[in-house]
Amino acid sequence: MNRFLKMTSLAALCALLAVPAGAGAARGDFDLSASGLNTSGYAQQLGAPKSYGSEKLSLKMPKENAVQDGVNPITGEAFSGEYRPTLVSIDAHPAALPHWGVASADLIYEMPIQADGSTRELALFMGDYPDGAGPVRSARVPMCSLREMWGGVFCFYGYQEGRDKNNMKDWIEANSSVKKLKYPYVNGISKNSDWFPRSSDGGHVGPHNVRLDLSAVYEDYSETPKPHPFTFTETGLERGEDVNGIVINYKTTADAYMTAYEYNPATGLFERYRNGYAYTDGNTGETCAYANVIVLRTDISWASGNPSRPVIRLNGQGVAEIFQNGKYIRGSWARDCSATKNLKNRMVFFDENGEELPMKVGKTFIQIVDNEQ
Repeated sequence: MNRFLKMTSLAALCALLAVPAGAGAARGDFDLSASGLNTSGYAQQLGAPKSYGSEKLSLKMPKENAVQDGVNPITGEAFSGEYRPTLVSIDAHPAALPHWGVASADLIYEMPIQADGSTRELALFMGDYPDGAGPVRSARVPMCSLREMWGGVFCFYGYQEGRDKNNMKDWIEANSSVKKLKYPYVNGISKNSDWFPRSSDGGHVGPHNVRLDLSAVYEDYSETPKPHPFTFTETGLERGEDVNGIVINYKTTADAYMTAYEYNPATGLFERYRNGYAYTDGNTGETCAYANVIVLRTDISWASGNPSRPVIRLNGQGVAEIFQNGKYIRGSWARDCSATKNLKNRMVFFDENGEELPMKVGKTFIQIVDNEQ
């Protein structure tokens, strides 16, 4: 039988989590056609965790891993060149598909940016810079926390504003390493606008058509960030639950922000789907596939009750659902910083035994979800 981890609405998930792992899987004849997956079977969960985590750390943080010559510290693949990570805020609206350049990204995050479940992606390019990336859209404060962690350049087109202190300008001035909304924070609306041309390639129309010239970013690069290498394995997990697919429906009122993965045993990778269709790179047409898929659970709220200003806890620790090699284990994530201090510290993923998780060599996708998602 096929097994699935299905993340749906809160009510459905609560019913699913009530089934303890020892009692066996919860049988379900789910219609997965909206996700793009063409098989059906079991819905599988490990049961509700004892704790979803907090700002306090109980895990022992390991030291930084050593940088290895000739190895990409983010993917574990062969690499030669300068360490120049660039983060790009990618428009995840259905009209923004297909995304340009995403098959080249070493690591991508998807996170909620609206209380209704609308999301945005944050793509990290380092090992390979494609000709163009996007469509680029406005940034949010939680993305700045990740920029501070990875270092490098962060490109976006507009940003989270607001009358209270939870806006990007004030947050950067108070907490960033540069203390001002300037390079390496690159807002294409006001600076380096020639790096952000609009393009109809792939049928894109405004506002979902801003294409970033990554070659211009690379040529103008002046940051010297410190790498945070993962530790790696060639084979990936050889233990855990067998998993053929993953479904995450962020927007339960419509299938407009449904993310799914299907495991391909021939390649050892999870192929990604969006809203029922293969997630392809608009530059190359190739289907994007990932060696590591991690569902990062955390606390998500909304600044001043505004449903378009997310507050996402990316410090402390929390639950991580980890998928590699057609296997699933529940582990955890941790980052030794506060919401505003020590933001350069890396985020570490741990396996079910509390040991640092070796990433399978290849690209990684991190799905950030609310603890109750």
